Amino acid sequence: MRAASRAEGRLGSAERGGADLARTRLTWVLGLAVAALAIAAPHVFTSIAARHLLVLIGINIVLVASLDLLIGGAGLLSLGHAAFMGVGAYASALLVKAGQPFAVGLGAGLLAGALAGLLVGLPALRLKGHYFSVVTFIVGIIITILMTNLVDLTRGPMGLTGIPFAKVDLFGWHHTFKTIVFKVGYYYLVLAFAALVLLLRWRLGRSRFGRALTAVKGDENLAESVGIATYRVKLTAFTVAAAIAGLAGSLYAHYTAFISPDSFTFVHSFDLFVMNLLGGAGTVAGPIIGPVFLTALSSGLKGLSPALAHVVHGTVLILVIVALPTGIAGGVKRAAEALRGRRR
Repeated sequence: MRAASRAEGRLGSAERGGADLARTRLTWVLGLAVAALAIAAPHVFTSIAARHLLVLIGINIVLVASLDLLIGGAGLLSLGHAAFMGVGAYASALLVKAGQPFAVGLGAGLLAGALAGLLVGLPALRLKGHYFSVVTFIVGIIITILMTNLVDLTRGPMGLTGIPFAKVDLFGWHHTFKTIVFKVGYYYLVLAFAALVLLLRWRLGRSRFGRALTAVKGDENLAESVGIATYRVKLTAFTVAAAIAGLAGSLYAHYTAFISPDSFTFVHSFDLFVMNLLGGAGTVAGPIIGPVFLTALSSGLKGLSPALAHVVHGTVLILVIVALPTGIAGGVKRAAEALRGRRR
């Protein structure tokens, strides 16, 4: 009997190992396929409007991946994420307009977002549940109001014009991304940052820090009882997410060459929240699926009616909560697991 049990155990371990290997191979194949599609996209969709949409999708992927560190990683519902994007956008734009290189502006956007996230997170993360969400919502509105009223610095509702295009200097090679007409080069620049942020999100999720975030999401009191410094873990995640949002703001500012407070309102924060839920919070593919689907849909609907776009966003959110609580990626994963279970 014991020999039979050991044999069954070895057989079960072998089957699990084979299933894990198959999943790993499938993940690599799908990842390479997505990368190939992303690289080929601007050569398939060749119109200026389509390439503009591709750049926006790339920037939204950066934003949603950073937001997923909070929602999918720690269960923190932040409703003011676009405000940190705005802080980074203005910091980068003002510095580069003053004569600093694009790389300095990019770093400034990252640091400004991180500093804003730290200042907001220090008091806000002592609150839990809906109270934290309400604070981030209010802070997002306050930051937008500051952008509107600091006219001497931001030009207020008139917007900041004449933002220099991104310039890259590498080993004697100089290039200016003139994004008004030529968008392919800048798309690949944004794509590179999107890939780096997605890789960072994936690595963090599988690190000791990521496991601490998962513990906080599951039961914060229990996490504290086993020695996890929950406040510090949440503050670190919030600061990193805000820093990446600031980076995305810098990329956006030097792409459009014009920014205004209207670009960083609660509506944009809500859009990012819907993208995260639609794609699948806490999943690898979610930060890609949500932005691709909703950015393309929103762009098409806004061409018809801006009000209709907001109605559709709300409808999509309701449908996701009811039909796909784990998002598209989570729904596909559950369907695949159910299919494997039936085959057995």
